[in-house]
Amino acid sequence: MFSAILASIGYAGGVVVDKLALSVERLSTKVFIPLLFAFLAGITLLYLPFFGGMVRGLSLGAICLFVFMLLVATVWNIFYYESLQKENLHEFELIMLFSPLLTVLFAEIFLPAERNLGLFFAALVASTAFVVSRIESHHIEVTRVAKKAILAVILFSFESILIRYLLNFFEPATLYFFRTLAVGVVFLLLYKPNFHSVSKKSLLLVFASAAFGVLQMILKFYGFRTLGVIETTMILLLGSFMVYGFSYFYFHEKRNFKKDLACGIVVIGCIIYSTLAR
Repeated sequence: MFSAILASIGYAGGVVVDKLALSVERLSTKVFIPLLFAFLAGITLLYLPFFGGMVRGLSLGAICLFVFMLLVATVWNIFYYESLQKENLHEFELIMLFSPLLTVLFAEIFLPAERNLGLFFAALVASTAFVVSRIESHHIEVTRVAKKAILAVILFSFESILIRYLLNFFEPATLYFFRTLAVGVVFLLLYKPNFHSVSKKSLLLVFASAAFGVLQMILKFYGFRTLGVIETTMILLLGSFMVYGFSYFYFHEKRNFKKDLACGIVVIGCIIYSTLAR
């Protein structure tokens, strides 16, 4: 569980730093994304001697699944960063909050080993509470940018299911390294970025985003394998509180602390329930 909590911190840090790089520094997504994935692959490479491992029993079906995961990851990353750059941070995070709900539903459908009625109900209550509390006070305007964010949510959620299957063949750090390396190469060929125009401040922000991203994703992968997709997804909801806090204090976006507190109590209660029920 501790690894999943650390992953939620990595998630919150990554979203905030990404917003700073894309909206404050105005770094183009066609430069930001390839540079980010280069850093992600480079940082993850440093972890491999300690946390990596050999690929186990890789079959043709697993290779096809890996290629499909790369396609899904490439598309959702394009939609994700384009919408993050142009969307209000609170509005963006509101849309992204549908991801846990979709991930829980996808896991219940596609991962028979995780079908536990009590855990499913707890995760459903926690993820639904987040969405409902935000919808009541802030309606989503379905703009062209918002549609990209919604597509990113659907694909991001579905990728979690593909990752869980692939973790039967890869260690978490190894899978994440190959994923970031392959997707990074695709973005380099697709965007052909010019890195000479990137300022030192932007470079540091992208590196910080990559550091948070590696922390989040590798620990998330470990959580998927040890706790399961549903329970890990529920714990990762804690990262949203950190994003909300930063959006209020730094970007001066309006918050409703009573609803945030109520949601927090519901989520923490569901996490405690799922922990004790294990």
